[in-house]
Amino acid sequence: MTPPHDHRFHVLDNGLRIVTERILDAQSISFGIWIEAGSRHEAHGQEGMAHLWEHLAFKGTNTRSALHIAKSLDMLGGHSNAYTSREHTCFHARVRDTHLETALDILSDIVLSPKPSEEDFEREKDVVLQEIAMVEDDPEESLMDAFWTAIWPDSPAGHPILGLPDTVRAFTLADMRAWRAVHYRPESILIAGAGSLDHEGFQAMVHKRFGTLVPGGPLPARKPDIYRPATLLTERDIEQTHVALSFPAPGGRDERRFAVSILNAVLGGTMSSRLFQEVRERRGLAYSVYSFINSLADAGALQVYAAVDPQRAGELLVCVRDELDRMASQGITQEELEHARDHMLSVLYLSLEASEDRMSRLARNQLTFGRYVPPEESAARFEAVTLEDVRALAAALLNPAKAGLAVLGPVIDPGFGETVLPARPK
Repeated sequence: MTPPHDHRFHVLDNGLRIVTERILDAQSISFGIWIEAGSRHEAHGQEGMAHLWEHLAFKGTNTRSALHIAKSLDMLGGHSNAYTSREHTCFHARVRDTHLETALDILSDIVLSPKPSEEDFEREKDVVLQEIAMVEDDPEESLMDAFWTAIWPDSPAGHPILGLPDTVRAFTLADMRAWRAVHYRPESILIAGAGSLDHEGFQAMVHKRFGTLVPGGPLPARKPDIYRPATLLTERDIEQTHVALSFPAPGGRDERRFAVSILNAVLGGTMSSRLFQEVRERRGLAYSVYSFINSLADAGALQVYAAVDPQRAGELLVCVRDELDRMASQGITQEELEHARDHMLSVLYLSLEASEDRMSRLARNQLTFGRYVPPEESAARFEAVTLEDVRALAAALLNPAKAGLAVLGPVIDPGFGETVLPARPK
């Protein structure tokens, strides 16, 4: 059973959206200021602007210094942070209900009135360049970032969230402000709150701080993002060989999203999954092996990752290929379906116990579907998935002709691609 709750949705005259959910017996409130401005909203040469603005927001406003912001948030005793994704930037906090207005005032200020100095700007560029270097030093992260960019060539969907060293170095504060003026607009903002809140009171607080924002003009037209298989074979002097495969998958709005979640759970999304059991438990090929769905609202990829002793990389690729072929040709069993469905339902209902997760679910559903989605509706959709649904999806998705392959390791055999991919024109 889900905790007692009720929800509301309201739109200000300038187009800004407010969505709230009251949770009875809660004493805290989680809220987020969601801006539809992520790495997917950057043009060529702007890679990293959304993420850098997330950093710069905390560097001071017209009325608060960076230190004052940090101290004020710390004194509230809750949790606050921000992050950038491919489709959003989110500033969020969880506080006692008595601290809601103070916390909302601080986060609203840094979102609406950031005032970084030139010194702040140059310093934060260096911080982001260090962040990019940290990712590059991590073989798993660097492989997956490069691979994602490769399967969405010449497309904003493939932009690295942190940006590229050359683009970040080239940014000027004037360029950054111009990008922000286009994308930080009331029609692109949604403010979500969940917990011990009063709907009308929360709306009034938001209206006070955001109601005078002026709507923006038309956004630049965006070309469709098209997945293309890619092969990346990269030599690096490291201890293990890191391997990833990708297949085009349904996006977050696709009606097949429930079936693909179950397919992924059976393939490599759990400890009892086929890949984990075959690759790690039976053969001892890898400590880390998993699959996951990497989704945008309208597109996505099913990806597989493993790290292996370089001498056994070929054996790993054959093993993964065979598991993918078996699932594509035979689908899954009734027992696997029921096990995966129970897993997904447990993930769904356990997430409802945390106000942060409920706020995030509330916001994402509003942004993706334009409406509140009851947990019971999602549960019913998982219950409705059939063996035939998963079988048909596996046959369609796990097509070697659509597969991408990325390998990073000390010794790269040119034949790795031929192990899992069909012959392709040179």
